[in-house]
Amino acid sequence: MHLKKCYIENFGKLHQFEYEFSDGLNIINELNGWGKTTLATFIKVMFFGFDNSNKKSILDNERKKYYPWQGGKFGGNIEFEINGKIYRIERFFGIKEKDDTFKLYDKNTNYESNDFSSNIGEEIFKIDKQAYERSTYIPQQAISIEINDSLSAKLSNILENDNDINSSDEAINKIILAMKEYKKTGNKGKINELENKLNDKKRELEYSEKNEELINERNKKIEEIKIKIKKYEDERNKNQEKINQISEYENNKLKEQLEILNEKLEAQKKLEKLQEKNKKKKNSKIIISILIILLGLILGIFVTKYLYGISAIGILILIIGLINNKKINEKYVKEYERINNINQLINSEENIKENKEDLLKENEILNRNISELINQKIYDENEINRLINTEVSVEEVEDEIENLEQELNEMNNKYNILDKTQKYLLKAKEQFSSHYLGSMTEGFEKYLKLINGEKLNANIDVKLNVKIQEYGENKEIDYLSTGYKDLIGICMRFALVDALFENEKPFIILDDPFVNLDKEKIEKAKEIVKELAKNYQIIYFICHESRAL
Repeated sequence: MHLKKCYIENFGKLHQFEYEFSDGLNIINELNGWGKTTLATFIKVMFFGFDNSNKKSILDNERKKYYPWQGGKFGGNIEFEINGKIYRIERFFGIKEKDDTFKLYDKNTNYESNDFSSNIGEEIFKIDKQAYERSTYIPQQAISIEINDSLSAKLSNILENDNDINSSDEAINKIILAMKEYKKTGNKGKINELENKLNDKKRELEYSEKNEELINERNKKIEEIKIKIKKYEDERNKNQEKINQISEYENNKLKEQLEILNEKLEAQKKLEKLQEKNKKKKNSKIIISILIILLGLILGIFVTKYLYGISAIGILILIIGLINNKKINEKYVKEYERINNINQLINSEENIKENKEDLLKENEILNRNISELINQKIYDENEINRLINTEVSVEEVEDEIENLEQELNEMNNKYNILDKTQKYLLKAKEQFSSHYLGSMTEGFEKYLKLINGEKLNANIDVKLNVKIQEYGENKEIDYLSTGYKDLIGICMRFALVDALFENEKPFIILDDPFVNLDKEKIEKAKEIVKELAKNYQIIYFICHESRAL
């Protein structure tokens, strides 16, 4: 396949521009700013169209970047030959993809052709746009290769139709998206949400079980309070019974107490009279007896001894007086004992009154205790009602937890299946991709030796990442200079083109890719370009004579 000519109505800064391509090498040597990259991009989008990008940055959005500076129709046409037939592609673009138009003409008949669709690039090259940009389209700034499924499939020669393009990447991406539905960063996703819901239910179950414990504790406490209330009420009732008995006794004995008090007063008065009378009699008898005794002694001494008998009479009178006084004293003692008995009876009545007051005070304390217990009982009953009203059935929560756990297990099983499937697909993809490593490594080492002048030990993995062996260790090419990295990228690109297109040879666009090579390596790179031009049509853009052929 090779390009014949192109016409640009408006594309970026290019306006009504025409160019005819020759077979083999086409060198376009123009100053920076002329529009070399613009022309290279035009050729690319003629076959692949623009990406459907919504990016606002002009650098990331080619449609915006190459929208005509001067206005007018956006697009043009390009003629190419393939399989002995010449075709012309006409594409014009709008601000949005829906405004784009595509037509394909057969140059032999000038009729529209249905040999290819608007996806003509993928249909001809058997790779997608991204793979094209990583293979035959070699720009100045993005020389390194990043493998994708389209390149991998093409390298392994298994593409039968367009549906195979990107199949494994698409499948893996779908699996990853499906896995993200279950688990996302930041503890999101169906599994995380279900786990959070399950944890909430478990906390709810703990709360419900705790509520039941609290209700049982409150009920137990209420029973204890009832027992205490009953005990205090019994004590109060007993005390009240005693108080009633005392009150009844007091009512019945009130008159008797008045009579006893009157009797006591009379007894005290009588006792006082007896004491006063007894005292007077006692004193008078003693005085008379003493006088008689003294008279008898005087008369006996001075008159006659027979008169001593008078003293005996005084003594007799004194003895009789003492005997009478003893009787009076006995009577006095009896009255005194009677008063004491009355006093004891009165004191016992006072004691009864004191006991009644003690019982009344004790009942006041009992009433306070009963009132406090009743309030506590009411509070506990209200708390039980509150807990019952807010409580969720433990059995219901347990059922919900069981259902959630079952659903979570099912989700985890699905996630694990997706995870294993992804791993198996990646492993299969790696094994599938390893088929082309031999030819890629061989081609890379060939071109690297041609440019570098010596063989360089390198390892290429299935993603076409290159590592250089030095001192027995694989080194990332990021450790190398910019020029050396470009050298490795160019050799990989050339090797990739050889591996991709064994039969039908495509055109290759080189957008000044040797700018970072030193003079010696540039000369060798130019020699490789000359060799490639024998098998490929090459459109070689440069801006300096030093890189011209």
